[in-house]
Amino acid sequence: MEPNARLTYLLERLASRTATPEELDELTGLVDSDDSGVLIDDAESWLEVHGSQEPPAYNSQQWRQVADQILRSDKLPADPIAPQETRVHYLHKWWWAVAAVVVIAAGTWYLNRNTPQPVRQMVRNASLDVAPGQTGAILTLADGSQLVLDSAGNGVITRQNGATVVLHNGDLQYTPEQAGAGAVQYNTVTTAKGRQFTITLPDGTKVWLNASSSLRFPVAFKGAGRTVEFTGEAYFEVAANAQQPFRVNVPDRINLEVLGTAFNINAYTNDRNSYTTLVNGGVKISQTGRTNGAVVLKPGEQLQASGSSFNVKSNANVEKAIAWKNGLFNFDGVGLKDMMRQLERWYDLEVVYEGNVPDIVFFGEMSRKLKLSDVLNGLERSDVHFRLEEGRKLIVMP
Repeated sequence: MEPNARLTYLLERLASRTATPEELDELTGLVDSDDSGVLIDDAESWLEVHGSQEPPAYNSQQWRQVADQILRSDKLPADPIAPQETRVHYLHKWWWAVAAVVVIAAGTWYLNRNTPQPVRQMVRNASLDVAPGQTGAILTLADGSQLVLDSAGNGVITRQNGATVVLHNGDLQYTPEQAGAGAVQYNTVTTAKGRQFTITLPDGTKVWLNASSSLRFPVAFKGAGRTVEFTGEAYFEVAANAQQPFRVNVPDRINLEVLGTAFNINAYTNDRNSYTTLVNGGVKISQTGRTNGAVVLKPGEQLQASGSSFNVKSNANVEKAIAWKNGLFNFDGVGLKDMMRQLERWYDLEVVYEGNVPDIVFFGEMSRKLKLSDVLNGLERSDVHFRLEEGRKLIVMP
């Protein structure tokens, strides 16, 4: 039987829970000897179709050995211009259905296709483990008073300038009831590290805030436009209203103008670049303080803004840009330090580098619902290790 056909047969046996120990060993051997990567690609294609099935019963020790062997490979960049010392580690999504039960429920695997190396588990005190981020935010009202939304129950939170503010299952909803008198009042929703939140603005626009983000907005949109101020990362679904264009101001960086559209903005103050990814509709972006040089994005495009420099990328990875909103980290083409910044925000950590940090590029996804220990144990399969200390300090070591 041809190797590809045999692989399919073994995977089907695995999925139907009828694979014998000998067939598991054979499956391991087939993939482990696949220097070309053809069989692994075929396995991923098969699992893409069948990967939603419930994984079979397993013996944890045997499954750990099988998964470790199947999911080991080391690849150098295909680009001959790329520095050869850069390592590329892959997280294969479709093996999760098979290997997830071995280590963590959502499954995270780094592939090392060369000689198998022993995995050094992170030495840690269980009491130092860190839970993933959760829903929560602080609402600052127009008078400066603050409400902690993490502990607030469902119901009316406050009434502001003719609008009723209701908290419903982690979504803060502003509903205009009557035209407010006097000057427009502004509220601000802020998420700390380890928090995310959702807001429905008075016009029906919905905003998902990632960790360490802030959105300032009027409690009622009056006049010819709808303008909000934002920092951090957020996904916007803007309610269409041609009579009132929607504008997002990122202080000292960019201004966006839209009618009705969906887009993601990544504009953290401690990051050099900001990224705007358009999902649908249209958006015009200009540099703060300038009226010329505006860029109009089309769906699937991404603008990288660095100071006065604008760079538009066509056929952007939209799924990567909005993965956080869907409960995932997407590390496609992400370096170690960029990856750690994401973990730092989501797990409320202080990350410190000890020694020379390896130049590693990662590809793949992992769940944002994992405990930190599960994430780090997966990352230990690369050439980098970790030590978690009191005070949520994470030491990164080569």
